[in-house]
Amino acid sequence: MEGCYNDFMRLNNQAKVGLATAFCLIMQGYIFTYVLRVEPHILLVIAPLIPYILYTYARGRRTWYYNKPFYWIAAIIAITLIDLAPYVWNALGGSGLS
Repeated sequence: MEGCYNDFMRLNNQAKVGLATAFCLIMQGYIFTYVLRVEPHILLVIAPLIPYILYTYARGRRTWYYNKPFYWIAAIIAITLIDLAPYVWNALGGSGLS
């Protein structure tokens, strides 16, 4: 397991953020399509891309937050979970989306 972590740490920052974005988009699409069986609005589906786009914009600036890929990965995961939350709540019987 340690070797796998070391290999991940060798990737450059943009690759780490890009892989996290791709993973979240694929998992979100799978959950929306096959688990929840809903078709959300396109803006909701592409929301996890926003931090990645901002990250690539920050890359040119070389600011302090460019060198913190795990902050960006956490933001991508949080946005993905926020996107899924209302639909999961509705599927579990909560009131909300119809």
